[in-house]
Amino acid sequence: MMMRSRPLQINTMRDDMDKQQLETQKRLGQVETDVKIIKHDITIIKDNHLKHIEKDVSKIDTRLWAILFMIVALAASNVLATWFN
Repeated sequence: MMMRSRPLQINTMRDDMDKQQLETQKRLGQVETDVKIIKHDITIIKDNHLKHIEKDVSKIDTRLWAILFMIVALAASNVLATWFN
């Protein structure tokens, strides 16, 4: 009987190893798929979203320069008004 139980144990161990190997291959496939999706998302962010952000920052920059110009013009008009009074 001991002879029979030994080969069964070896076969069971091989089956367990095969199952683990299949599970590992499935997980690896899922990780590879996830990496492809993440790379695609990064490409979309770089190509699309960053351009929109750059456009928005440019608008803000233009507005800040306009505000600065108005402040300088107001200060200059106050200086000129005090000189002529």
